[in-house]
Amino acid sequence: MSEHFEVTLNGERQTVSKDSILNALAKGEIDVPSLCYHPSLGAIETCDTCIVKVNGEFVRSCSTEIQSGDVVESVGSEVHEAQLIAMDRVLGNHELYCTVCDYNNGNCEIHNAVKEMKITHQETAHSSKESAIQRNSFYRYDPDQCILCGRCVEACQDLQVTETLSIDWGLERPRVIWDKDSPIDESSCVNCGHCSTVCPCNAMMEVGMEGEAGFLTGINEESMRPMINITKNVETGYQSLMTFLILKHKCGSHGLRKQKQFVRIVELVVPLMYGRKIDKS
Repeated sequence: MSEHFEVTLNGERQTVSKDSILNALAKGEIDVPSLCYHPSLGAIETCDTCIVKVNGEFVRSCSTEIQSGDVVESVGSEVHEAQLIAMDRVLGNHELYCTVCDYNNGNCEIHNAVKEMKITHQETAHSSKESAIQRNSFYRYDPDQCILCGRCVEACQDLQVTETLSIDWGLERPRVIWDKDSPIDESSCVNCGHCSTVCPCNAMMEVGMEGEAGFLTGINEESMRPMINITKNVETGYQSLMTFLILKHKCGSHGLRKQKQFVRIVELVVPLMYGRKIDKS
């Protein structure tokens, strides 16, 4: 039988069962950002976005077990500031271009966290890891999208138990590697797909999802990088970005024709918004 006891969650007395603070809050329908935690993998403790206050002290809610009489604060200016600091560090590893991102289909946990946390400015600018995209016939890994959460490594080592993936922390700019930094097809990878399944963003994706996974697809390859550069100018002010995404998701619910119409709208309108000349052909 589960052990039950009383705690205080954001000022309200509640009866909870023995669990992590993150899960206890979730059961009470209290959302806390958590980019490295995955229910199939458990606490990894790399992102720190799930920080809350327990009895006046900051703790990671994913790995801290709730105790009888605990006073937990998941809201408030100090907690929010701590979560923002952690999230900003995460964003320094992830090139944000949500408007034209292939994975912007409602499942990107980074995008969803930015929206829910009402982040309006990124203090830490993204910088490239200066490493090429890795790919084979099944999936691809983009280091510049990788937040180094460690989910893929945990899935590879603890679920698949091949121990192919690891993060090379000895590099000047750490990234995920296969075996001893081998190409994917020359590694011990068995292409099980666990890594891409647990990735919180578009860093590790199945090849078949490229150009198909998001609401905004079909942009010409030669247009993609200029579009990314334009939208990145937006994405230090996320409110404008979110307005585009709301419109995009509405278009996405009305089928492929509407999605293609929206692709063309963005290709025409976004450059105009930011003073760029456009090709009307």
